Amino acid sequence: SEADDCPICQLPLPLDPGQSTFRMCCMKKVCDGCTLAAVKRGMRDCPFCRASVPGESQALVMIRKRVAAGDPLAIYTLGDKYYFGRYGLEKDATRAVELYERAAEL
Repeated sequence: SEADDCPICQLPLPLDPGQSTFRMCCMKKVCDGCTLAAVKRGMRDCPFCRASVPGESQALVMIRKRVAAGDPLAIYTLGDKYYFGRYGLEKDATRAVELYERAAEL
């Protein structure tokens, strides 16, 4: 499916999660080959959307903006941040499960 392919090269993403990177700016998973190709061209931004790499607070704002727009992947990602207590959010498994369920419904 489309979700299993790199959005840049259209090749299947590697099964090893260490060989691809999830980009918070565009909510896309990009293979490390495309990231490396971008770096070799001198590009330090996101190889897909070309946005600068966000810090934690900026990434959280981006995620919440996508959540407000009803993006299921963003809702799931925000759930992960609550579950693991990342990006300055307090660990909250109940809130995480609510977000997981909401993402699954969409």
